[in-house]
Amino acid sequence: MFGYVIARKDTLSEEQLARYRGCYCGLCHALKEQAGSLHRLALNYDMTFLILVLSSLYEPEEKADSARCAVHPARPQAFWQNRFSTYAADLTVALTYHKLRDDWLDEGDKLKKGLMDQMQPAYDKVKVRLPRQCAHIEQELAALTALEQANETVPDKCAAAFGRLMAELFVLEEDRWSPVLREMGFFLGQFIYLQDAAVDLQKDAKKGRYNPLLAMHAGQTRPLADFEPMLLMVASGFAAAFDRLPLVQDADLLKNILFEGVWTMYHQARARQEHKEKKKEGAPV
Repeated sequence: MFGYVIARKDTLSEEQLARYRGCYCGLCHALKEQAGSLHRLALNYDMTFLILVLSSLYEPEEKADSARCAVHPARPQAFWQNRFSTYAADLTVALTYHKLRDDWLDEGDKLKKGLMDQMQPAYDKVKVRLPRQCAHIEQELAALTALEQANETVPDKCAAAFGRLMAELFVLEEDRWSPVLREMGFFLGQFIYLQDAAVDLQKDAKKGRYNPLLAMHAGQTRPLADFEPMLLMVASGFAAAFDRLPLVQDADLLKNILFEGVWTMYHQARARQEHKEKKKEGAPV
């Protein structure tokens, strides 16, 4: 369920795009520093959003730099880091480790098992640094697996497990903002889980895989448009929490991600689906 919390880049200013890419590159360097170069393969924009939120809220000291890397060998790329870059790097390792583990257990993929084994030492170190977060990741993923194996027909129960997982990741240290951060993480986690289920609905139906939206409708697929009201209702939850945080730095960039970018995968999948339906009906496309 990676890749949903992204910016809509075509509506960002050049300054916002540079800031966004600098945060992403900073996370990449933090992954190398924390866990080694191999773990940079786990890099994603989801944790970039978390860095931006926490940085805007707490305004820690930032370090700016530039460097060449394997992806950009010709010219140094500007990046910036702060203490939340390191935190997000640790979370990236933990989440990727468990994604590989789930794929191996579900599909018996030996490649995933090999990658998981290579990540084990790094994950063990993260568990020492972030015991609360890792415990919640393991606990909620186990709860989610149990629900899926029981063919749970109430999608909210599955989404809530992933929401509780995300809620804990949004809190590095307990303080006055922890309840609001947990609330935003909870609803965002629910949204990611349900959007992922909606986007994968047709594919899961063909492959006979569990999908809570299929289970809810007794194995029958539905048009993606049918799920928009449900997604909008969940989105209103993380939007309300976001509005209660005193965010000034990168506020417009964060709004771009939270109110536009997070819908990208859904809108793309829906457009493809509706295009295919029009072609079947012989209507102009």
